[in-house]
Amino acid sequence: FRDAFPYRSRVVIGSSFTAVMILGMMECAIQINDPHLYLPLLVKYTVWNFFPSMIWDTIPADTLAWSLGLDPSEVFRQFGQGATEMAAKAKMEMGVQGLKVARSILASFMTLAQIIRVLQTALKASAWHKEAIIDGREPPVGHGIHERFIRMGGTASDVTELSMARYKRNILPVFDGSSSRRRALAEEFSEGGKFPVMWTVQSGNYASLTDWEPMFRDPTAQWYLTTRNGEKILYIEADATNVEEALALGKEATDLSVAQASRGFRVLEMLANTKLASPPDAIVRVFLADTRQKISPGGNKSLDLGEYVEQTKEADITIDATAPLLQEVIDWCEAVKPDPEAEEASWTKWRPGWFADITGGEKEFKKTILFDTTNKDYYNVIATTLGKVGYRIIDRGSVDPQLSFHLPRLIYRETSADTISLFHTLMTRRLADPSRCCIMIDSSRVVQELDYIDSQFRKFQPLEDDSDTPPSQSPPKVEGQLFKTICSAVIYDDLLRQVRIWTRMGYKPYEIQRELNLRFAPIFAIQDELNTQEITDEAD
Repeated sequence: FRDAFPYRSRVVIGSSFTAVMILGMMECAIQINDPHLYLPLLVKYTVWNFFPSMIWDTIPADTLAWSLGLDPSEVFRQFGQGATEMAAKAKMEMGVQGLKVARSILASFMTLAQIIRVLQTALKASAWHKEAIIDGREPPVGHGIHERFIRMGGTASDVTELSMARYKRNILPVFDGSSSRRRALAEEFSEGGKFPVMWTVQSGNYASLTDWEPMFRDPTAQWYLTTRNGEKILYIEADATNVEEALALGKEATDLSVAQASRGFRVLEMLANTKLASPPDAIVRVFLADTRQKISPGGNKSLDLGEYVEQTKEADITIDATAPLLQEVIDWCEAVKPDPEAEEASWTKWRPGWFADITGGEKEFKKTILFDTTNKDYYNVIATTLGKVGYRIIDRGSVDPQLSFHLPRLIYRETSADTISLFHTLMTRRLADPSRCCIMIDSSRVVQELDYIDSQFRKFQPLEDDSDTPPSQSPPKVEGQLFKTICSAVIYDDLLRQVRIWTRMGYKPYEIQRELNLRFAPIFAIQDELNTQEITDEAD
């Protein structure tokens, strides 16, 4: 409103409106015998001729008198035919005409011009407001929002995109100003710039007060989660995972670092306690990251990120990003049913591939899993981890393609789009059994494409000249879901939601951290064993 109606415009418009009304009233008054007796007529003449003044028009006074049930011959001044009376009549008519001209000029050139100017300014203000929303610089509104949590997502965050779709305005994502995705996300989730849905740290400096302070413009806005005990919790999450690299175990964060997250936690806590009308009762800081990545404390030794954060207390709850994914993969490996013939053939006809030595060559394993990837780091993580729990991991180069159709197959490439493309080819060309396929993706946005592949596979009919495909490999009729999907964004979001639920229930951060550690203890034990083995190998 202040942008559309600046103080100068309000003064000019108000003065012009008042002047037009006064001139209209004077115009009517000099035509009436006794104006004090006909105040309703004066008011009606003034009001009804306000807008006609803008187009140099006038509603006759006698018409308005008749509308009030008054006889114009009794209300208005009457003149005879004498020279004196005719002179008085001419003088009155000149006065009326002069006031009418002044009223019309003022209304048309000044008032109308100001109204047009205000409308133009309002349109510009609307455009500015929309641009501020799309750019993530318009503070979120508190109307209709009973709870809210903040999520720092760096320049890109698959899990945050999913959270925005799930929780709408209950989440306030914070993106770096250099993000190439933030404007598209704001456009999508704000319905074209209708209401604020995110915040942007323009400078990329999460300790900059000038970037954060405008977010708390409304001191009464809702910023908290409420526990069952009535406590108001300032709840801040930080996603420090690398986009499209969920299995890059131990790789340093390339987006949001623990130092940047710590700065954001600190500044938000300070502003909430100093800018809001009702300070929080407590703050909970949740950090999602690969806790196995190395942090240098300055000397020759290095610390795991999880150990580092536990020592520095820069977050209250740390969620490991790789353990839940590996747990899902292990659960699928346990559940998938191998084909006995394919399993036997894989043992007798397999040939060493990239990492044949990782799983111990030909020693006994529970199942053989074909890991279809082109990334050696991902292959190394899966092969070493699953090898510890009794699975033999082979790559595409380790088995005859004709024997691989019925093998349990884990598919994960550099990006979700690449994974979908490979899976689409495998399904439509009947190169893999969908009931034994597990697709790992990072972005939840490709689920629609997986649904399409599912439908395409169900209606696929083999070509008559497709002689290279054995009849036994024709697509089976499968009810329900054809294949298993593991989406890191979905897993992370479900886990983050579980932590928020525990917080609302009144559990303290240390209790939640203990529960997370117990839940993923088997995975941590495997990782610790592999880490010890790696250190031993390096020492040798």
